Amino acid sequence: MQELLRRLNPAVPSRALPLVAGAVWGMVALMLMTRAAIWLLAARPLPGLAAAAVGVLMAALLVPRAFRPLVAKNLRRLADRPDPACVFSTFAWRSWAMVTVMSVGGVLLRQSGLPRLLLAAPYLGMGLCLGAGSLIYLRRRSLPNP
Repeated sequence: MQELLRRLNPAVPSRALPLVAGAVWGMVALMLMTRAAIWLLAARPLPGLAAAAVGVLMAALLVPRAFRPLVAKNLRRLADRPDPACVFSTFAWRSWAMVTVMSVGGVLLRQSGLPRLLLAAPYLGMGLCLGAGSLIYLRRRSLPNP
């Protein structure tokens, strides 16, 4: 049984985990910012500009206070992973739970009937936050060799 589990484990070199994290965060950031851009471009200029400014302000406040420390904490956790490591260990269990909650929340918000312009600001803000975090992961590229 253990041999089967070992063969089914999607293992990667542990030094590749920051690259995986950066790619995942970057793809989600691109999706969020694309949705926000579509909604902002469909809006009248002044309200669209105001919503975009709120999203940028949100990112400016959250990146240094929440996202940069989160990435640093995760990079420290990744440095302790065995080699090879399961690709799903790129993120902690708590993070996977947060991804699920945020994904369901995003679907519910889009289905809620709220004006897209109201959704554009948090989508842009979160996209910018995740994009900034992605760049930190990708700048790290890989963990140092042991």
